[in-house]
Amino acid sequence: MKIALLGGTGNLGKGLAMRLALVGHEIIVGSRREEKAISKAEEYRREVGGLDISGMVNEDAAKKCEIAFLTIPWEHAVETARMLRYALRGKIVVSPLVPLKKSGDLFVYASDTSAAEMVAAILENSTVISALHTIPARRFADLNEKFDWDVPVCGDDENAKKLVMNLISQIDGLRALDAGPLSNSRLVESVTPLIMNVIHKNRLPEAGIKFL
Repeated sequence: MKIALLGGTGNLGKGLAMRLALVGHEIIVGSRREEKAISKAEEYRREVGGLDISGMVNEDAAKKCEIAFLTIPWEHAVETARMLRYALRGKIVVSPLVPLKKSGDLFVYASDTSAAEMVAAILENSTVISALHTIPARRFADLNEKFDWDVPVCGDDENAKKLVMNLISQIDGLRALDAGPLSNSRLVESVTPLIMNVIHKNRLPEAGIKFL
C-alpha cells in the first residue's frame, strides 16, 4: 500500500515510516519543505536497509498516496487540512492529532471538539479515522525499542476503520482495537494528557496503554 505521512519528519512519522516499510509498504514522507522531506526519507531509508521510503512536499505526497496519516503538530492541523482537502479527496486520512497545551506543570486537553472531527469537517470528501493518540513517539521512533501497546481506533466508515486497524496491527507490538464511531475520538484523544501527567507526576518512563 502507498502510504503518505504528511508532516512525517517528527518522531511519530519516523516510527511509522520505518515500521510500515519493514512490513512491505511504500512510504512517502511529506513536509512543507521538499528538501527536508527528502533528507528525512533518506535518513529513515538508511535505518531500514534501503526499503521503499521517498520524500516530497505534502501536497504531492497527498496526491500520490492511497492512505494518509496526519503526523503534523496539532497547531498546524486545520490549516494543513484546508490546504490539502482537494489532494486528499476520496482517500482515507488517519488523525493521531491531540489538542494539547501546558497549564502550569500539567498537560490539559485544549478543545471542546475532537481534532479528528475538526479535520473531518474540513476533509468532507475524505474518510477520516482516528488512531495512534497514545503512542509514545520517541520510543516508537527507535527500532531497538520493544513494546506491547493497544491502539484504540475510531471511525464511522466500518470498512475504512478495519483497513486502518489491519495496517496498525501489522506493526510488531501494536494491537488495534475498535473504539467505536468518530465521535468517540475526543474520549481517546483526552487520554493522552492524562498519561503524560501520570508519567510526569510519578517520574515514570514513557508508556502506551494496554487492555488486558
